Amino acid sequence: MIDDTLVQRSLFGGAMQLHFPLRLVDISDFRPVPDHQEVFADASLDQSLVVEIVVSMSSQQIYRAVVQEHQPVPDAEAASFFFHDQAANNEAQHAQIDMQYVLSQQDVPDLPPDCFKAILVGQQAVTKGRQGSDALNKVHIILCCIRLPQHGSDLLLTLNSPIYISEKSAAAEHAGAGFKGAHLTAPALFKQIISSLRINDWGLFGDRPGA
Repeated sequence: MIDDTLVQRSLFGGAMQLHFPLRLVDISDFRPVPDHQEVFADASLDQSLVVEIVVSMSSQQIYRAVVQEHQPVPDAEAASFFFHDQAANNEAQHAQIDMQYVLSQQDVPDLPPDCFKAILVGQQAVTKGRQGSDALNKVHIILCCIRLPQHGSDLLLTLNSPIYISEKSAAAEHAGAGFKGAHLTAPALFKQIISSLRINDWGLFGDRPGA
């Protein structure tokens, strides 16, 4: 049985806090993680939670890299922009968006009421590391995009849960191969995680643009 008991966790040196299960361990204890990221994972489920600060990515500053046009990405398209960007970085063989919706102030009560925040739910077919296409895993992805243009930043929270793990995947060693069930409880878990988000030090995002 999956233990999803929520525990308060400090991120970015205490500048941010979230509540999520202790089974998601800090990956920086095992390998280097970029300063703008916090990564937690449960190897037994091959589930991970990634919190990432993207600097200077406000609606006036994100550009459609695919078509090389200097067009700002509206708030309504930001989550899909980051989802496809992640898919490209993951070298996903397939990526699909299942749903998107905007969050209310009640969903993330400790954030400023005027910041735009949205959820995207999708799937990607990816491999671990540099494994071949015969080791593809099907991953359920829930991405929350929180836009903080007044701080010149976007905050991304992503919960990755396997739907299917290939028997040839490196993930199968600890999580086992075949169809998995963690993605079924992931939406409820992610909702609780997002609702607990609190920023203790807004200096984490740097000075305001033009300050």
